[in-house]
Amino acid sequence: MRTRTIDGRRYAPVLVAAALLAALAVAAHAREHRHVEAIQAQGEIVEDLLLDVGIRIFDPGLPRDEEALDELEEKGVFTDVREAEARYLPVRLMDTLQTTGNWGAVRVVPAGTDAVDLTVTGTIVESNGRRLILAVRAADAAGGTWLEKTYRHRADPRAYRESKDGIVYMPFQSLYNEIANDLLAARDQRDAGELRELRAIAELAFAADLAPDAFAGFLDVDRRGRTVLARLPAADDPMVERVESIRERDYLFVDTLTEHYANFYAQMDESYRNWRQFSYEEEKARAKARRQARTRKVLGALAILGGVVAAAESGPEGGAIADVAVIGGSYVIRSGIAKGREAKMHKEALSELGESFDAAVEPMLVEVEGRTLRLTGSIEAQYAEWRRLLREIFHAETGLPLDPDSGAPITATPPAGSQES
Repeated sequence: MRTRTIDGRRYAPVLVAAALLAALAVAAHAREHRHVEAIQAQGEIVEDLLLDVGIRIFDPGLPRDEEALDELEEKGVFTDVREAEARYLPVRLMDTLQTTGNWGAVRVVPAGTDAVDLTVTGTIVESNGRRLILAVRAADAAGGTWLEKTYRHRADPRAYRESKDGIVYMPFQSLYNEIANDLLAARDQRDAGELRELRAIAELAFAADLAPDAFAGFLDVDRRGRTVLARLPAADDPMVERVESIRERDYLFVDTLTEHYANFYAQMDESYRNWRQFSYEEEKARAKARRQARTRKVLGALAILGGVVAAAESGPEGGAIADVAVIGGSYVIRSGIAKGREAKMHKEALSELGESFDAAVEPMLVEVEGRTLRLTGSIEAQYAEWRRLLREIFHAETGLPLDPDSGAPITATPPAGSQES
């Protein structure tokens, strides 16, 4: 069999191929397994420069097609777990941003929550106990993109070991820290005037949602499609004061919704940690089985090829070498196929854990014009109904005509989607 010379030494092609496979695996692992610390605020930040951040519930990254969902389950991706993660992971990011002290109010918000200084959205590309990949986008109230990036990290192994120092390690905290640092870097690229303008745009966008006619002309759209300030209302404008009052009520409601997400996070935390640890071990075993299967198949094919080459080069006396190499290579390939079946068994072991997560939302009671209304449905449905009620309150207080598209005036009959209690 031919050999290859490297650094003055002679190696068989099989060993060279094995070394290359190992080197590529180590390089890929190093790129994803890195430790990142979140940058903390240096000193106190002026209040009007603290941007509020709304983190939307993540897209679970699941296809709608049933056949495609079945294929994902074969790969260890379970619908119930992913949908729970789509609510769990944003809370983890919220906690990370809050602890840095670089931002104003950071909330987890449902879809349809507009007029936030900075909105963060995400899609779960891959998630298991061993690896997390998130596609994240952040856009400001003017429509400018601050961040559009895919983050990928391997779990910190310390999270799955018994802690000897009393510190609780989160498997993917470095990923959230990296997102926080990138958002901070994007913020630091903007001067104080830009940040103040963003806050004003967010407030006026909220006002325009309540009363489009009353606040028309304060905002405009430039050639790039971004929202800009056309002019500011007078500071003592009573309409602005009413908007601020309504917005404070909206903040309180959104804070209540954020508590729902935080409670859900707390309730699923222990079982999710257990699932992640189990998934981590399963993924390690599956990866090892895949790696062994792939290596054995490659080495088996090379052994067969080497045997054929040996027979061709050595003449009749190489026949015995060729037979041994081909037989040995065939055995290694069969062993690799067996390892592939073992990996499939590990996938199936994860399928029993999806039922542990229940994302049901309790009905919410709210006070509106002296009445107690019971909002039902998903968080998104409850918030949509709440925003409709805010418009009614605003128009009732100001006497402005109500836009027919935004809902009917408040009556003694509770609006659709809500019930009096």
